[in-house]
Amino acid sequence: MSLTGTPFFVLTVALMIGAMALLALVWNRIPGPRPVRYAGRMGATMLSQITAVLVVLVYVNNTMGPFYDSWQDLFGGDANQSATATDVSGGATHERLTFTNYLPGVRTTVAHGPASGIDGSLYVWLPPQYEDPAYANTAFPVVELLPGTPGTPQAWFGSMKVQDEMAQLMAQGKVKPMILVAAKLNVIPGGVDPGCADTPAPGGARTATWLYRDVPSLIAANFRTAKNPRKWAIMGYSAGAYCAVNLTVQHPDVFHAAVSLSGYNGPEAPLVARNPALRNANDPYLVLRGEKHQPDIAVLMAGSAQDPGTIPAARKLLSVLHTRGPNQLLTVQFGGHTTNVWRTMQPGALLWLSARLN
Repeated sequence: MSLTGTPFFVLTVALMIGAMALLALVWNRIPGPRPVRYAGRMGATMLSQITAVLVVLVYVNNTMGPFYDSWQDLFGGDANQSATATDVSGGATHERLTFTNYLPGVRTTVAHGPASGIDGSLYVWLPPQYEDPAYANTAFPVVELLPGTPGTPQAWFGSMKVQDEMAQLMAQGKVKPMILVAAKLNVIPGGVDPGCADTPAPGGARTATWLYRDVPSLIAANFRTAKNPRKWAIMGYSAGAYCAVNLTVQHPDVFHAAVSLSGYNGPEAPLVARNPALRNANDPYLVLRGEKHQPDIAVLMAGSAQDPGTIPAARKLLSVLHTRGPNQLLTVQFGGHTTNVWRTMQPGALLWLSARLN
């Protein structure tokens, strides 16, 4: 049974009701001496509390994330099933992908990254213009979307509802059509933060290669996408926000613009942070500060006044950029490190992206 979705949630509710009924049934019927009766009552009480907490956790995972998409994501397993650190050289092959419907207008697939060796889920939203005969020869800008850690890519279209925001802004004539692609970031099972880098085995994965090389190549091979890197961008929240900026700084030949929603500047994943050379190479603030000739990129940094550290981190990174023109700071006054805050930031971020990519 899937970790997400209605069936498992209904099962947890049924378990909670059953545990509460058991508690009421056995409270005064447990035989034996007083210590045994007390122990039985305590056990039944704890069971009912555990099932109640389980219901809340499953509900939060389904509605605010999902943070964990599968049992393997939650408990771990053979990491090589979804993240292989084997170096695949000689160029990537372009896989023809088969999609299924996830939500109206949103399609999904699991793709193999030939350069990274990673099998990861992709969720794609195409603007209505994509199927319009008037746009038959149009190559569309692309925004790659990254979740936090833990987190899954479908959160962008589930709890974040970015497709609804895009549709509304396009209907108002405020943004131009763009393809949105949410990619799996957490490619190592068991909730291990991959750190948005190519980390060595054992336990590592070529996460950066998957996100900057495989995902754009796979999308370009299956859809009418713009070839010019100036029409490609990447946006993320939390750990995905750090990743968006890091990948844009590292690979300006792939992404021209980056949006950071409540991100941070330096790598926090132990897989990266414990290696000084890897840590410094994946710190966009240090990389930009040390570059005499910075890459031609545009960055939008967003933070909340009630999310400590996000606004100072945004200002710190923006302060080392040589070109100030397109780079901006977006702030909100209320809300912590939550989906609601990132949804509040979405309209401004999409407006900014549309201006950068078109």
